[in-house]
Amino acid sequence: MEALLILLILIAQMCLIVILITIGYFLFNGVFGVPWVRTRASLTDEMLRLAELQSGERVVDFGSGDGAMVIQAARDHGAYGYGIERLRLLVWLSRYLARRYGVEDRTEFVHGDMFKEQPPQADVVMSYLFKEVNERLEPILLEHYPSGTRVVARTFSFPGLKHITSKTIQSETIHLYETP
Repeated sequence: MEALLILLILIAQMCLIVILITIGYFLFNGVFGVPWVRTRASLTDEMLRLAELQSGERVVDFGSGDGAMVIQAARDHGAYGYGIERLRLLVWLSRYLARRYGVEDRTEFVHGDMFKEQPPQADVVMSYLFKEVNERLEPILLEHYPSGTRVVARTFSFPGLKHITSKTIQSETIHLYETP
C-alpha cells in the first residue's frame, strides 16, 4: 500500500513538472514573440467568407498556432491549407487535429520561421499577427504573391497593401486586402 502511494505521488509530481514546463514554454514564447491566441471558429468563418474562399484554392496561415484556421478552410471550404508555426508543439498539435478532422491530405503544417521559409503558393493569406509583424511580413507578400492575392487580417492592419474592405464582428475587426 505504501509503495502504491509513493508511486502515485511520483506520477503526480511528474505531471506537475510537465505542466509547468509547458506553461513556461508558452510564456517564454509569448513574451519574446507573438503569443498564440486561437481565433474563434465563427470569426474564422467570417474571415474566409470575406476572402470569398473557393473550393480548391490554397490558403496559408503565417503563425498558424494550432492550425485551426487552416483546418477550417480545408474542412468547411474544400481548400488546401498550409500553416507555418515557430512553436514545434503547436505544429504537432496542428497535425494531430488535421488527422482528427480528416483533412490531413488537404493540409500541411511546418515548423519554421515565417521570415525565412520559402512562402508557399496561396490564393488567400490569413493573418492574426501584431501590426509590427505584419509590417515585416508585407514585403515578403509583395515579393512572393501575384497581384490579386487576397490577404485577410484579424485586428491588425497591413499598411502598404491595397485595402478592399473591413468588417466588424462584435469587438473584432477583420480586414481584406489584395496584393497590388
